[in-house]
Amino acid sequence: MKKNIKWLQYSIVTIVLMVSVISILNYKIDSLGLFGNSNYLSQAAKTLASGKMIAGLKNTDERLFQELIIKNLQVKNDVIAIGSSRMMQLRKRFFLENKINFFNHSVSGASLEDYIAIVGAYELIHGYLPSTVVLGIDPWIFNKYSGQNRWKTLSKYYNYEIEKIYNKKQNSNATINTTKWKQLINYDYTISNIKFFKTLLENNGKMFYIADTFNIDDSIKESDGSIHYPISRRYNNIKESKIKKSAIEYSKKPVYSLETFTTLDNINLFESFIKYLQLKNVNIIFFLPPYNPITYNLLIKQPEYKMIDTVENYLIKISNEYNIDMKGSYNPHKYSFINKDFSDGMHGHDRVAKKIFE
Repeated sequence: MKKNIKWLQYSIVTIVLMVSVISILNYKIDSLGLFGNSNYLSQAAKTLASGKMIAGLKNTDERLFQELIIKNLQVKNDVIAIGSSRMMQLRKRFFLENKINFFNHSVSGASLEDYIAIVGAYELIHGYLPSTVVLGIDPWIFNKYSGQNRWKTLSKYYNYEIEKIYNKKQNSNATINTTKWKQLINYDYTISNIKFFKTLLENNGKMFYIADTFNIDDSIKESDGSIHYPISRRYNNIKESKIKKSAIEYSKKPVYSLETFTTLDNINLFESFIKYLQLKNVNIIFFLPPYNPITYNLLIKQPEYKMIDTVENYLIKISNEYNIDMKGSYNPHKYSFINKDFSDGMHGHDRVAKKIFE
């Protein structure tokens, strides 16, 4: 009996020690910057905000990165863009003059909460709103089953802006971001941190570098926040047959953030946000990034994805009602885009955004 009790005690102590070591490792290395211990992310934000172009930055918490960029801004931004990865290639030179300050704050899988939080960050940190906000609106913005919850990294700014939008104090009961703290003992995050630490050692402690040319086979962020794919993924460097295959695969179930999408949700919040921005004299532009024509043709034939057109019709109505300039369309045929204009089923090359905004 005593042996069994001692074995149990040793087992418990061993487990507690292992969990503690793993938790400390994940907290200290913090490859995604979830706990604010990732110094390289702060340095990358400062470098970008200073007007330099950076390359090699991968596997970051994109929302945290946007917060750090906003905190380190050295100029007042007149125009900002907020959207998903489908809008990340919108560049200042496509539609603005040099004297106008612009930054693209797009993040992967952007949701309505991301729009509100990033605008809120400007208002809370700097006390102003940009004069123009370009919203890259994907259909899933209005799907409550989209599964997009990464915005919670910026929940402080979201809650702040919600109070401003509705002009009333929200419930002040603090909530703990359990998803974030679960990463301390998450297997995938542990492996990610080990790989990250290994990469740090191999690169002499550097996770990004300053780039002075686009002609490198690496991910690039311009000083305006827009991205460039590695050379191997850029226009004319991907076989059209590969793009077609990717476009067909994308249209198969489950389709990214469009499953169980039968009604328009978030309508009231979306329109309240629009009204608030206009009340503050902010000019709004809607941008609807097109799908690959192959993907669009396949999706629109399926009844469960007809919501793509429903969303576009709603946005046309709202843009007319609120006198908002709307650019683009989920339907690529309206602009005569072809398969080659895309890198996969839903991401256009930068020439897509350029053509629409010009």
